[in-house]
Amino acid sequence: MNIVIYARYSSHSQTEQSIEGQLQTCYEFAKNNGHIVIGEYIDRAQSGTTDSRAEFQRMIADSDKHVFEGVLVYQLDRFARNRYDSAINKAKLKKNGVRVISARENISDDASGILVEGVLESMAEYYSAELSQKIRRGMDINAEKCLSNGSNPGLGYYVDEERRFHVDRSGAAVVREIFEMYASGKTVAEITKYLNAKQVKTSQGKEFNKNSLHRLLRNKRYIGYYIYKDTETSGGMPRIMEDELFQRVQHILDRNKKSSRPFRGARGISADDKAVLRLLPGDDDWLWWYRKIRDGLSLLCLQERQEKDLPEESCQQAENRR
Repeated sequence: MNIVIYARYSSHSQTEQSIEGQLQTCYEFAKNNGHIVIGEYIDRAQSGTTDSRAEFQRMIADSDKHVFEGVLVYQLDRFARNRYDSAINKAKLKKNGVRVISARENISDDASGILVEGVLESMAEYYSAELSQKIRRGMDINAEKCLSNGSNPGLGYYVDEERRFHVDRSGAAVVREIFEMYASGKTVAEITKYLNAKQVKTSQGKEFNKNSLHRLLRNKRYIGYYIYKDTETSGGMPRIMEDELFQRVQHILDRNKKSSRPFRGARGISADDKAVLRLLPGDDDWLWWYRKIRDGLSLLCLQERQEKDLPEESCQQAENRR
């Protein structure tokens, strides 16, 4: 009988050796039982609780070609850990004349085999659910201690063998530079262009873009907050900057978010003028100066007004002195 082998491991904590072990057992079983292996389908770091696995779906689709009569797995939990998905996909294979064979589990073709197979699938689903509970419980315990749960620590940090966070000096220097640039009036586009020109990468090793820069500028870890689900623990992370700089950047971000709509389609206002406008301390000032610049005034009087705390009338006088 022509068969294919399906192998899978579920997490990054497992390795390629897991696949090699499955394949070795399956090939030995095929040889001892007179089966001919004509192909392999292998999913790496894919959970068996869902059938959204690339190689698994390719195998199901290929069964329509009627070139193999069996799918050989190391044991049934490699095929699926969800009884519903298992039943649905076995039905698809059966429709194409293909049955699932386990190399490690002796399941007969009679009525008792149906019962045994059902028990094994139930045990696999129970094991998967229990494992998920243990993982979530372990993550909750780690969070109580402000330890890493394995996710990306973010630019400016690294995690030691005991899962504790530490400041990465070179990365932290980049983070501070980004915050200081934005606080001084640089736009997201300008900062992104600058970082990519210097080949500075994100914590994921990618080029910066608008979204990644915004996420960095909003990251409260940099002022010492450990964040897990909806809980923020002050002092749970080593801080990279003082609150004043972080809050100043948040204020500008919030203002820019509110003020982005008036700038859409605005004509006759330079990028430099827009950047300065966004630094104004009050909404009324912003709107007043937006209208004045739109009507042809410059930022000369704005600068004089800010430096000398001049009244509004002095702005026109400063403009007239040009």
